[in-house]
Amino acid sequence: MTFLDVYEIIVPILTIAALLYAGIEDILFREVRREIVWILMIGIGVILDILYIVFFVGDYSFYEPLAEVLLTIVIGFIFGFVLFYFGVWGGADTKALWALAVLTPVHPFGGNILGVDIGQEILILNSSVFSILINSGLIALFYPLFLMIVNIVTASKGSLFNEVRGSTSEKIRCFLFGYKKKVHKINYDRMHFDFLEELPRKQFQGKFSGNFEGKADGKFIGIFQGKIKGEFTGTIIGKLFKSFDKSLSELNAEEVIKDAKKITEAHTIESDDEDEKPNLVLLKYRELFAKEKKELHSTDNETIIFSEGIFHGPIEGVFIGTIDGFFTGKFNGDLLGMLEGDFDGTSSKGKLSGEKSVAENEWQLKLRFGLDDEDVMERRQLRTLWQLQSHKKETVWVTPGLPFVFFMLIGYILYLIFDNLAIFLFSLA
Repeated sequence: MTFLDVYEIIVPILTIAALLYAGIEDILFREVRREIVWILMIGIGVILDILYIVFFVGDYSFYEPLAEVLLTIVIGFIFGFVLFYFGVWGGADTKALWALAVLTPVHPFGGNILGVDIGQEILILNSSVFSILINSGLIALFYPLFLMIVNIVTASKGSLFNEVRGSTSEKIRCFLFGYKKKVHKINYDRMHFDFLEELPRKQFQGKFSGNFEGKADGKFIGIFQGKIKGEFTGTIIGKLFKSFDKSLSELNAEEVIKDAKKITEAHTIESDDEDEKPNLVLLKYRELFAKEKKELHSTDNETIIFSEGIFHGPIEGVFIGTIDGFFTGKFNGDLLGMLEGDFDGTSSKGKLSGEKSVAENEWQLKLRFGLDDEDVMERRQLRTLWQLQSHKKETVWVTPGLPFVFFMLIGYILYLIFDNLAIFLFSLA
């Protein structure tokens, strides 16, 4: 048995085993959690590629297999990077393609096992990664068909869009790329999908007098007079006065907002590295806090507050500045400024005077493909889940995204059988 005979056996087995593991992870968790699989594929692939070039027997001996292997690897890395850069797929898909380019730079059987000559003369079309990509893409076209069948079955049991608003085009896209999921079955620790619905953020500019008890996730810019007691996770930047020479009724909301923004900007500590800044509300939802930072600078009448992380009240007096994050507790007093976000609680004697946002308190369809940054996506998911539970919504549209690593597994198997499936079918026509 020659090395090439061994190569024909070992490469398909290793590739299918690695992609099977990664593909199952991709379906179950929407990510490949153990990246050692890519390292092993590339490491073993480099060794096998060198041996393949050394032991290759052909008309051009050394240079033909070397050129073919290097060309495939270069094509694979370029395709992977470009598709990732333009947001077509995620990091795991890119790494899978890179690993495939190294482990399978040439067809292990020298061509499709059916023995059909499909006449690939163009080098790019003849590369393994391009053929696997084409095959995987063809399989991906059937994914919306599967979701359509699921939605047709769901529609037979009741209306699909009775709890959400959206245009006809948005509903069609949800029908093709998403499905309805019961809210009570969503596990916050295993949300391997993205929501296709959102609740518009409430916004109010003006004055609020009275009390509030409950939870709030949002941002306040302005001035308040009274007492806040509870737990706050996020950022507090501003000045706290023991006494104030004006009443809130004498102040203008727009001027107060401008003053609050100036104070916030003057005392914001900028970081050179944006990645070092904690996503505070996300940390709150995870109940894990990377850091907790407070700076208090006091004079006889005022205290400058800069807080990142968890802040346990109370805050009592007159505060002007910005509060941005997640709050659980009680408030009693007067607010003047701009408030936006979502709130879940009660107010026995609250009174609003000002301008409210025109956004209706109805869920809206929002098409997404789950390609946002991980922290941004997780924060949105957890916030949306909190809103769904707070508003006692029964079902929600979600999209599982495309498990493209799993599609690559099927694409690779098709590659072994047909080579480039699209060209194979075209050659039979």
